[in-house]
Amino acid sequence: MRKFIISALIIACLLSACGAEKKEAAGKDYAEGSETAYRSPRWTSRTLNGIFYSDENEDANGLTARRLWFFDFDSMQSAILCMRPNCLHNDPSACSAFGIDCWSGYPTIINNKLYFFNEKREWGESGDLLVSTEVFKAAADGSSRVKADSIDNLVIRDLVTKGSTVYFTAAEVEYEDYTGVSTGYTKTYICSYDYENEEFANLGQLAEGYDAGASVFGEYGGGLYIEGYYAAERGGEWTYFRLRFNLETGEISDWDMPISSLNEYEVTKPMFASGGYYGYMDGGNTVIVDSEGSETVFENYELPDDINAAPINGYFFNVEAGNALDLSSGEILELNMSAFPKYGYVLCYHDGYIIGSEVSNGEYIKLSEDELFKE
Repeated sequence: MRKFIISALIIACLLSACGAEKKEAAGKDYAEGSETAYRSPRWTSRTLNGIFYSDENEDANGLTARRLWFFDFDSMQSAILCMRPNCLHNDPSACSAFGIDCWSGYPTIINNKLYFFNEKREWGESGDLLVSTEVFKAAADGSSRVKADSIDNLVIRDLVTKGSTVYFTAAEVEYEDYTGVSTGYTKTYICSYDYENEEFANLGQLAEGYDAGASVFGEYGGGLYIEGYYAAERGGEWTYFRLRFNLETGEISDWDMPISSLNEYEVTKPMFASGGYYGYMDGGNTVIVDSEGSETVFENYELPDDINAAPINGYFFNVEAGNALDLSSGEILELNMSAFPKYGYVLCYHDGYIIGSEVSNGEYIKLSEDELFKE
């Protein structure tokens, strides 16, 4: 019974935060004055005042199935996404915690509704494989699910969230009739889904070719920066590309910001675009460009090759090196690593710095600025 009460309280907290989403995003989760797109860590999906995550559990049939949980950043507690009294959370046909996958579903709460994606595959009458991405909405506890939309021929490959809209790269893959085996020929696009208005938009083709793919690198200066690749023939050499999508005009153009130098293995050194800043490496130095285009150079400083490294609340966190760049003062501050869990990272700011671990989804701590930095 206690688990049900905790779940109800946390889901109620989740609902109460829905109306405050835009204010929270503008002031807490992002660098000051810049609401930029963000990517959720693996197997999780950030939303409002918390984060969804999945676990694996043996259901009543003895099969392994994933259940959805929510970790609340206000109470710093987690609860399984089910408000059914006395539920054992082991029956996929009765428990609302089943059937929503954080890895591909990207669950999020908008206007008191839970939205998530589901990839669907079925055979057409002429033997062709029909692929689509369904958009579902449900009550905040995962119950009362209905299909809100269907995106034909496309599957999501990479997704970032910005306010009540998600932007994602999507693939249209060619399949052989009757066998459903992929030929490898792929068209890749940049798309969006506006949860508030329940509207999908295909914003333009990025590339086509064999095994084509693309991902959203980040956002800076009103544009999404996109990296991708394709081959002109099956098994051929890769062609790599970098593009910019203008969020206001919808124009797709060439990447217009500096690219990091190559390392000794002829691989591009780390870069980032997030929180109102763009960062790259010029030789052994790190260059940070703010939202006004002003540059700050950190000499002999290496950016980490870490997808979780990003500006949060005015600091660029380099947990690998045990420090953070103060982007307003240009100082390098030492982190109190004894307060971090093993393989820890800074996820976001929500009345304190939310710290997660790469090896334990569902376990987060909150640190104040005094606790986060060494004196």
